[in-house]
Parts: sequence; structure tokens; C-alpha cells
Amino acid sequence: MHTSTSLSPITDINQLMHGAGLPVPPLPKDLTELMFRPENCDYYTSRVSAPGPWSLNWFLEELENGNPDNYLITGIDGHGFLSTAAHYYMVDPDIAFFHQTALPSQVQPELEQTLEDQYSLLAVMTVAVRQAKEQGVIPNESRLIIASPASRPAVWGVQPKPGQPVIWHDAEDALIESCNWLKARMH
Repeated sequence: MHTSTSLSPITDINQLMHGAGLPVPPLPKDLTELMFRPENCDYYTSRVSAPGPWSLNWFLEELENGNPDNYLITGIDGHGFLSTAAHYYMVDPDIAFFHQTALPSQVQPELEQTLEDQYSLLAVMTVAVRQAKEQGVIPNESRLIIASPASRPAVWGVQPKPGQPVIWHDAEDALIESCNWLKARMH
């Protein structure tokens, strides 16, 4: 199962992302240390039994119907040249990101210009959600969820407790809109 021979998943992920002309997303140390590269794949995961990251619905349904352990999935996955994307999925008790970015193709020749900024904002929001919980401005058992798929409209929402349905909000930019929602609640 573990096909990478490097001593460091961080080094491998950096090489993979930079080699594809992509910025490196936030890599929480505790999750990154558990990551491996499944055979014949261009992504890394800390999960042993899960589909590839192109199966976004599977991950969202799992989150709404259960309480998965913390995990991180990042890298490149898809179904051919025109439907391949960079993926960054990170789930912890406070926040969950499901971020996809279409890779440059004949249809979309340029990589999304703000991808590095988006990854930076994801890292800031992870800290901000924890602070909001510590300040009591959002419920301690809740989880902020942001889904920015490459091929369908983005959504964000708040899950009141693990395993409960998410109160979803359609969004032009789920990352910015959820950030503004969080910012409005902070002291």
C-alpha cells in the first residue's frame, strides 16, 4: 500500500505539487506524518480506506452521516486530461475543507491565479475557527465545512454536531463567504 520510499511525505508532496506547477497547500504536521501515496496515484492521503479525492460526494456524505477521524488528502486526481484537478481535503473536529482546482487544459489554459492565496486563507481559517470556539462565539461541537469543487457550484455550511446534517449555503466563493461569516462572529 505505501508506495513512496522517501523518508518524508512533506518532501514528496512538495515535489509532486511543485512538479505540477502548483503551490503547496497547508500541511498539518500531525496528519502529514501519516500520509502515503496509494499505488498508481498522484495524491497523498492519511486514510487507508477511502476512495480517491475525485469522489467528493462520498467524503461529504461520510461527514454528514458520521464523524470520521481527522484526515488529510492532497495532490492530483481525475479522469483524464480535461477532468483532472488539484485536491486538498482536510478534516478535523473544528473545520473541514474540500477544495478542488482544475488544472490548466485546452478549455482553461491558466491555473487559478489565487490558489496560493486560497491555501493561505485555509490555514488562517483553521486557527480562526479554533479561536472562535475558545471565545464561545460558535458552538464547541460545531464544524465549519467548506466545499469548493472544480466542476460544480461551491457551498459552505456549519455542522451543529458530528454526524448531523450540515446547514448548507450556496456560494459564489465559499472560502471568502465562510471567512466573512466567521469574521462577523469574532470579537
